[in-house]
Amino acid sequence: MRFFFFAALLVLLLPQFLWAADSNSKLQQIRQQRIELGQLRKQLEAKLGELGRSLKKLDVALVAARSEARRANADVRRADKKLAELRQQQADLQQRIARLKRHMHREAALAYRQADRSALWLDMLFDAQVADIPHRQFLLSRLVQRQQQDRIDFSEDMAALRDTQQQLNIQRSELAKLRELKTKQQRRLQLARSEKKSLWRKVKHDAGLKKQRDRQLAKQEKALRQLLKGLGSTLLRSDNADDWQPMRKQKGRLPWPLEGRIVANFRSRPAPGRPRLAGVQLAPRKGGGQVKAIAAGQVRYADWFGGYGLMMIVDHGDGLMTVYAHNDALYKQLGDWVAKRDVLADAGSTGWVRNARLYFEVRDAGRPVNPRRWCRKKN
Repeated sequence: MRFFFFAALLVLLLPQFLWAADSNSKLQQIRQQRIELGQLRKQLEAKLGELGRSLKKLDVALVAARSEARRANADVRRADKKLAELRQQQADLQQRIARLKRHMHREAALAYRQADRSALWLDMLFDAQVADIPHRQFLLSRLVQRQQQDRIDFSEDMAALRDTQQQLNIQRSELAKLRELKTKQQRRLQLARSEKKSLWRKVKHDAGLKKQRDRQLAKQEKALRQLLKGLGSTLLRSDNADDWQPMRKQKGRLPWPLEGRIVANFRSRPAPGRPRLAGVQLAPRKGGGQVKAIAAGQVRYADWFGGYGLMMIVDHGDGLMTVYAHNDALYKQLGDWVAKRDVLADAGSTGWVRNARLYFEVRDAGRPVNPRRWCRKKN
């Protein structure tokens, strides 16, 4: 009997033990990946040289300024929304108070007109049957109660209006401060962009710096291949299997990661002497700067990567990976599971690009393949 009890207990607890062991194993894998990626990033940064370090410094300043400007914009939008809600609340209260005033004025005028007439109890006696008197007394008591409630409602609404007006004044003051901060952050962002463009102009007019940049880009393209090879293609989580659809089966029907147009094609050279692109460059449409996952998968890299700027790599399983680079902000981190069309980043100008761009790659077993063959045909 005792044996059967322990056997049943083991059957109940075994899945929990296995789940805990599996979770610990996955956490260990993620920790190990972070260590390996950190080492690879150090190796990359050691080879950056003065020009690469200048680029990174400017990118860090640009990302920080963009982040602060975005936060300031969001704060102003929230404050604007709150102010609009308070204004609507104020308008609703004023309308309600106006209706109560009109109602109370009508009641006062009616009472005044009745003042020179005989008492209400006499009206009841002369105008009504005796059987109706209790009913009229009930109506009279209800009228008195309603007038009393009207006065209470009026008093409460006036207090609420005063409170709303006070909140409005506070919110207006807060909004003014937030708008001032937003202006400062926008200036900081403009300065960061201007300094980045200055570096671009310097490189453009200095043949030695241009060659140095092109050599760095060639080395970093090899470093990216090394990174992708080192990552392998093993999804670390299985609890999202129900949400995951094989990317290979969706070939040719996948959405593009950005609303925009292709400005540099697969295997093209952005400039003479530059390495051929292993992906495409997309320019975002106005107001369409969000970068989205083209298929479900897991984030295997999310950090700065030399001339690619802020870069993210998503593993889709079955040997398929996608690369998203030159972002101004990343919204996912290593180990995160992403669903199809999840927002990954904001397209930006980190790395060696002058304007807001998204560099996008599709890799199959480590080999770059033309994204046009995987994503829906663009108009």
